[in-house]
Amino acid sequence: MRQYLHSRPYTAWQLIKAFWQSDQRFFAYLFYISVIAMSMMIVGMEVGLNYWYNFFYDALQDYDKKGAFDLLAIFMFLAGVFIILAVYRYYLQQYLGLRWRRWLTDQFLTRWLTKRSYYYLENFEEHTDNPDQRIQEDIGALVSYSLDLSIGLISAVTTFFAFIYILWTLSGHFTVHLGSLGTLRIPGYLVWVAILYAIFGTFFTFKIGFPLVSLNFEQQRREANFRFAAIDLRSHAEHVAFYRGETHQKSILSKLFNRVLDNWYAIILRQKLLLWFTAGYNQVSVILPLVVVLPNYFGKIFKLGGLMQSLRAFTQIQDALSFIVNSYTTIAQWQAVIQRLLTFLNHMYEVEQQAAIDNHFTYSEHPENKIIAKNVTINNPRGERLLNNVSTEFVHGKNYLIKGDSGIGKSTFIRVIADIWPYGSGEISLPNKKNIMYLPQKFYMPIGTLKEALLFPDKVITTSDETLIQLLNDCDLPDLVKRLYDVAMWSEQLSPGELQRIAFARLLLHKPDWAFLDESTSALDLHHEEHLYKLLQTHLPTCSVISVGHQPSIEKFHDYQIDLSQYCQ
Repeated sequence: MRQYLHSRPYTAWQLIKAFWQSDQRFFAYLFYISVIAMSMMIVGMEVGLNYWYNFFYDALQDYDKKGAFDLLAIFMFLAGVFIILAVYRYYLQQYLGLRWRRWLTDQFLTRWLTKRSYYYLENFEEHTDNPDQRIQEDIGALVSYSLDLSIGLISAVTTFFAFIYILWTLSGHFTVHLGSLGTLRIPGYLVWVAILYAIFGTFFTFKIGFPLVSLNFEQQRREANFRFAAIDLRSHAEHVAFYRGETHQKSILSKLFNRVLDNWYAIILRQKLLLWFTAGYNQVSVILPLVVVLPNYFGKIFKLGGLMQSLRAFTQIQDALSFIVNSYTTIAQWQAVIQRLLTFLNHMYEVEQQAAIDNHFTYSEHPENKIIAKNVTINNPRGERLLNNVSTEFVHGKNYLIKGDSGIGKSTFIRVIADIWPYGSGEISLPNKKNIMYLPQKFYMPIGTLKEALLFPDKVITTSDETLIQLLNDCDLPDLVKRLYDVAMWSEQLSPGELQRIAFARLLLHKPDWAFLDESTSALDLHHEEHLYKLLQTHLPTCSVISVGHQPSIEKFHDYQIDLSQYCQ
């Protein structure tokens, strides 16, 4: 699928129209036009039912039994057609929403994973909270609200123009006696009453309800933070249990939840004010048509059927004109959702731009099978210097141990070579067409089967189950042999030592030319550590291993040692 959300700032309109200009636009317009057509047909049915009310109540007033029953039969037919249109309009609208959400989610996922935005946002950006919720929840809400509001608005406009002629015709003239100044005749006065009342309602709804936009935005953020804290507790349950940190953890969750309730209460107070007005507005709208229509009825301009038709037409026009009043809560939620998505999207652009500004590393490839770092200076995100003018090279066929005091930037140096650290300058030359594999300190196991976790980052690789079983046995993981096709959250189920042995099994499976091991045996005993390094020597004799570590026990597996402490300022 082609990518339409690029690395640039977006407005609400640009984000919404992206789908309607994409490769999905043909089906999008087809379904949307179909939904609009059905909405207009439903309005047409409402017009027909409006005339039906006139004929039916006139028949009742005239005691026309046959005419009344004939009209009931017509009503059943009209109601049946109305139901069919309503059901299929709902189906097509929901199906369009499904396609839109699938497309937009794919676009956001691709955008999030492009240019390592997910990495920069998580590690170097403090203003974007819970990207997972924005993709999972906010996109669905944006699509649903956008379709509901746009189709509702079009239906309201269609209803207004469909009923305005009926109401104008039934209104006749309203005469206002001005004494010595004569009389003022107001044609279509029922229409003017409905318009003025709707303008009054819309103005005060905006006035009262505007703060709901920011409150809903903040509510989404606080709910997401509370949920993230609960997930974080699950992920680190054993650590909390060992530290007996239940009380401390509860205080954190309670504090976050109280913030949720505080903002929720502010929303309740604001919605209460809005409800005072909208409830009164809607109740007055029940009696208002009667008040303005009864003079024509008592003046015998029309009979009971005309009265009922006028009331229904007035109500339809008033509902159409009160669309914003009745939909303001949804509008406020839509604005909050789109602000969250735009914040996420635009922060990705900002952090990418900032990384590009701070990144003065140059990368090149050369035919020699060696890795060269020249004049490499590394900073942290705050601009503080970690390492200065590192110049070294790694020759294939040799193994290297990178040493140094804790916190000086040994792991960060590996990140620079991997081209994921954007803060600093220098030249990195890598061998052309050689496979380099990195084992970071925090080993990653994707959710899925154990086999898929072993194959990561390759989704499919031509490896038999027997080979995987042999690797698990070689890495002293016999208990996992029968679980190749079990689906689990392996990072939580396996111990740190087991995860590090899985990392070596993955390394042996992919057979890289170069392997960077960042303290990859820190959770292992000396026996397993020695066993795994010997496996690398036996199974990958042509792979150059570059390790970061403090343990003297791994020195014998390396030909050279590089102490980065000499590059600290």
